[in-house]
Amino acid sequence: MFLKKVLVLCAASLAMAHAAAQKDAWPSKPIRIITPTPAGVGSDAFARRYAEQLSLALKVPVVVENKPGALATIGTDAVAKSPPDGYTILFSVGNPFTMAPFLLSKLPYDAEKDFIAVTQVYKGGSFIVANKDLPYRSLRDLVIAAKSQPGKVTFASYGPGSTAHVGYELFQEAAGIDLLHIPYKAGAITDLIGGRVMLGWEPPVSALPHLKAGRLRALAYTGSKRSTAAPDVPTLSESYPGLEVFSWAGFWVPAGTPAPIVQRLYTQIAAITRSPEMKQFIEDAGNEPIGASPAETAGIIRREAQFMGKLIKAKNIRLD
Repeated sequence: MFLKKVLVLCAASLAMAHAAAQKDAWPSKPIRIITPTPAGVGSDAFARRYAEQLSLALKVPVVVENKPGALATIGTDAVAKSPPDGYTILFSVGNPFTMAPFLLSKLPYDAEKDFIAVTQVYKGGSFIVANKDLPYRSLRDLVIAAKSQPGKVTFASYGPGSTAHVGYELFQEAAGIDLLHIPYKAGAITDLIGGRVMLGWEPPVSALPHLKAGRLRALAYTGSKRSTAAPDVPTLSESYPGLEVFSWAGFWVPAGTPAPIVQRLYTQIAAITRSPEMKQFIEDAGNEPIGASPAETAGIIRREAQFMGKLIKAKNIRLD
């Protein structure tokens, strides 16, 4: 009887150990990357490229789900409310953490407490672009036209409080001009090409094909240095020293995700970011590969949130 009890206890212990091992054997099922952008727009192409490479590295399917809307807060909130088990990951630009908390009086998630930053993967500026039929050949031409017709030159953004909106606010202040804001949910670049709006603010991934095809004209690049993808386009800071506006993208997981999973995700994603293929993909889109650690990324978010919070308050930009 004693031996039987011992055998039962041993069997139970082995079963518990096996269950624990299975629980720790991450990943053992498909992983979702949620991105709060529409399919085919902005950072979506990067989300899909990372999904392909992560699937190979982790040997499980990695799929992308697009959950756009509400200044990227819908998709971000979906990740915040997911189990912290490493099977739901957010891929996004920094706006839901550095801008949305100051633009919306109430968020469905806590930007500081509900997430763990995994890594910042790339950063880059955008192009100030104009409809090709306009007479603007340079930023100077635009400023002269805007000063002669206050409030008549229109610019498109992907909604109030977007990077484009805030960027144009900074540009107007620096140049002493008054532009007319036309916010879009989608389709801004289509109307820009069609001439229904005059100016746009587009990241390289969406701007470059149209610049190369001659459908749009670039007047300036908003990053800290000229884009390697379009080195003939001057930076904003060449005309207005210190005026730089860039965006970046990274990965987050829900708060409470085990540290070993966070570390493995960072290790794998950073390795992918630094691989020759991904590095080339990022640079071809006019961005700079980063691969920052979780601690470094958290620091970047804190500093940028402080800056954007002060700016948004000073400009009195509110969405509700």
